[in-house]
Amino acid sequence: MLDDDRFNARLFFPRDDATEPPPHATDTFVGDWHVRRHTLKPAAPTLLLFHGNGEVVSDYDDLARAYADAGANLTVADFPGYGRSRGEPTLRAVIEGAHAVFDAVRPDVVMGRSLGSACANELLSRAVPTVLESGFVDVVALIRRRGLDVPPEFQPGAPFDPLPKLRAARGRLLVLHGAEDTLILPREAEAAHAAAVSADRRLVLIEGRGHNDVSLSPVYWQTLATFIAGRAP
Repeated sequence: MLDDDRFNARLFFPRDDATEPPPHATDTFVGDWHVRRHTLKPAAPTLLLFHGNGEVVSDYDDLARAYADAGANLTVADFPGYGRSRGEPTLRAVIEGAHAVFDAVRPDVVMGRSLGSACANELLSRAVPTVLESGFVDVVALIRRRGLDVPPEFQPGAPFDPLPKLRAARGRLLVLHGAEDTLILPREAEAAHAAAVSADRRLVLIEGRGHNDVSLSPVYWQTLATFIAGRAP
C-alpha cells in the first residue's frame, strides 16, 4: 500500500525552487537530490536536515544563521521532485535515498522535520546524534491523514515502519515536538521516545506550539544548542 501511486500522490506536495544559494552556501547534487550546504562557522559540526513536506532548501536560507548560533553548519536536502531535485517523490525513494545523501555529506548530526523524520529514522543505524522534530511513527495514522482506508491486516514493514529502527538505535536522540500539534499528535513523539533504547535520549514537548511553529520558541533553539554541544540536559 505504501508503494501505491495513489498514496504517494496524496503524500507529497512538491514545490519548484530555483533560487541561487546565498554567499555562505553552495549547492550540489547527490543523485537526484539537491543539497545546499551553509558554512557560516567553518570549524562547527555539520547538521544534515531533511525538511518537512511542502518545503524546499531555500526556505532555510534565512534560518542558517540560527542553526550556526546553535552550534552547527546547516546542510539541507530536497526530496526528489522538490526544488531543483530530479525524479518523482515516493516514500520508499525518500527513505532509501537518505543513505546516499548521508554518505556524501558525512554529517555530525542528522535531523528530520515532519515528513523528513522518515529519513532521520532510517539513518539511526548510522549511530550519529539524531533530532526528530514534529516527526511521525504511526504509519496507519499517516495513511489516514491522506484520506485513505487502511485494511485491517495492514502491516507497514520495512523500510517504512520507524519503530523497529528506534528500537535498534544506540545513538543520542532528541525528540522535539509542539505540545499543541494537531497534525501529528504529541503522542507520536512520546511513542518515538518510548521506543528508543538509547540511554541518551530526551523528549521535549514545547508548550504553546503546534506543527509548524516550534522553531519560534526560544526553548527550541536552547534545546537544540545543548544537544549539538553534547551537554547533559
